[in-house]
Amino acid sequence: MARTNIRALRFAEAAFAVARDSNRLDAWLDALEQASSLYDNHAAQLFLTSPVEPAAKKRAVLEALLPSVSAEVQRFLAILAHRDRLELVPEIAVVFRRLVNEYRNVAVATVTTAVPIDERQRSQIAAKLGQRLGKTIVVETRVDPSILGGVVAQVGDNVIDGSVRGRLDRLRRTLTA
Repeated sequence: MARTNIRALRFAEAAFAVARDSNRLDAWLDALEQASSLYDNHAAQLFLTSPVEPAAKKRAVLEALLPSVSAEVQRFLAILAHRDRLELVPEIAVVFRRLVNEYRNVAVATVTTAVPIDERQRSQIAAKLGQRLGKTIVVETRVDPSILGGVVAQVGDNVIDGSVRGRLDRLRRTLTA
């Protein structure tokens, strides 16, 4: 897992506290993800992170590009612009989502299978993982034919390897030990 920038973590924690206290977690999360998506455009990213552009101009552009964002989120972005920290927005959004998930006892599981799975299978995997971990699970899927069959689930630092490849590897290690 990549290390989180301490500044991004602090800004995300401050934003989370404000959002939680005002009971607007989803609105803040949506707004931060909208702001983060601006960085997908290279020109916008260069402008917002430029040390040459004045903070007031950056704030005006953010207000124009994010008209549906609440005034309190706009103020938060203005603080970031004033402190020349707008480059942290994408990471702040990621950390904010993680904080919201922790607060709501939700974990994201990356589930790898050899073939694509349907919604029913996703629900079954989420239910089994939820029972095992005591959390509500959101499943993100990946397809990797090299696992041959079965499922590999990663939730945070925990990896549950129920793949055919994993079973064969364990059997090989046992037989050669």
